[in-house]
Amino acid sequence: MAETMSARHLSFDSAHFCDGFGMTFYALGLNYETAPVAVREAFALDEQRLRALYQMLDTTHQPERIVLSTCNRTEVYLYGTEGDVAAIKTAFQHLAGQPWPEAQTFQLEDETAVQHLLYVTCGLRSMVLGDAQILGQVKDAYRVAVEEDQVGSLMHRLMHTAFRASKRVIHETALTDGAASVAGAAVAVALRHRGTTDLGDAQVLLLGAGTMGRVAASVFAGQSPQRLLIANRSQAAAVAVAQGVGATVVEWEERYEAARHADVVMVTTGAKEPVLVAAQMPVRSLQSTPQLLIDLAVPRNIDPVLDTKPGYDVIDLDVLNREREAVQAQRAAEVPAAKVICAEALQEFVAWVFHQQGLQPAIEAIRDTFEAIRLQEIERHHHRFEDADREELDRLTRSIMQKLLAIPIVRLKNVNPESVDFVHGIKLLQTLFTRADCEDPSAQAVAPPTPRTSDIDARLYEALRVDSKHRS
Repeated sequence: MAETMSARHLSFDSAHFCDGFGMTFYALGLNYETAPVAVREAFALDEQRLRALYQMLDTTHQPERIVLSTCNRTEVYLYGTEGDVAAIKTAFQHLAGQPWPEAQTFQLEDETAVQHLLYVTCGLRSMVLGDAQILGQVKDAYRVAVEEDQVGSLMHRLMHTAFRASKRVIHETALTDGAASVAGAAVAVALRHRGTTDLGDAQVLLLGAGTMGRVAASVFAGQSPQRLLIANRSQAAAVAVAQGVGATVVEWEERYEAARHADVVMVTTGAKEPVLVAAQMPVRSLQSTPQLLIDLAVPRNIDPVLDTKPGYDVIDLDVLNREREAVQAQRAAEVPAAKVICAEALQEFVAWVFHQQGLQPAIEAIRDTFEAIRLQEIERHHHRFEDADREELDRLTRSIMQKLLAIPIVRLKNVNPESVDFVHGIKLLQTLFTRADCEDPSAQAVAPPTPRTSDIDARLYEALRVDSKHRS
């Protein structure tokens, strides 16, 4: 099955018989692997700008698209045409006020594009391998796209396939286990130091409200400590961070007093000398649990002498990096298993696309043919009915036609594509039922030969018969 599906092209013209759009799957954009942060930030979108971008895009032929924008990537997942790709780039250029950086972007198509989305959702493309936040970010992007009416049946199916794959990776592999970021490693060290699985009984003091301080505050807040305090030279910055995580602000000059009562102190300031000096730190009882001091600054912002004092354990960036690297190595070992899950999800989705979308033109051709016959017969016999009865006649014949088609169409949709030469079977149905005005002009001059039962006919019939018998 996998070999058969991979050999088929996801754009499969049969799914757009007579529409001429050439729809296919695309994944395009820029990320930390293709572009530096100065380029990425120019094309990053908050939710307001994202909605503005959607409103700029044409929906004439109903393309489907989802835009994901995080600090590490701005990517578009699209089911559409080359024209839709160009329109998206133009919209980004308008919002960013600069040309689309072709040399620092990527563009994938078909199975490769779908695989990329699966890898992103499962954390295989994250800067921090197995990043736990990416699934929520993809779900948020999907939510906004749905609210902006950008998603149809194919992208709905694809996104839920990706979400199921991500959940399998989380539960069936160790790809997301441990803490692979510096802030996450700090939390892991703190938990190990206290011998607990959470910080619910701990007071945590954070010194610094810069980029790393904001990340650390978010990560530690996720552990629901008994009390989370933040101090910074600029109190306005401390207030902004504290409001985002529900922490309490401490005056910078009061940091030593706050440290006296804290179980964990983490420093992320950018000072050129220690902001916690050994001489000003209180003497701790030998019977008490050592206070954990975590220093993420370079140069170090916690006096190294404290590590020699009773009642203090000082952890610096080198220790945390070793912790993080060990987790990264553990996660890297899980990549093959995660990729197998993604490959299974890709196979499932491709099979569904060929089954559902490959059937649609044939189903439409059957319905159109029967509708044309219905209308011809009404026109032929309308003189037998009063004008007042025409509406009732139309309703009655339409109802009869729908009931006649319901059972074969449902059974056709339920045929297992592995049980029959599916693509050839669908082409056969299209040949049998397609109206003349939808055929190639060169073929209209010659009447098609009367269909006879071929091997394909027989196998298609047998598949339907066996499937029906099995279901009954």
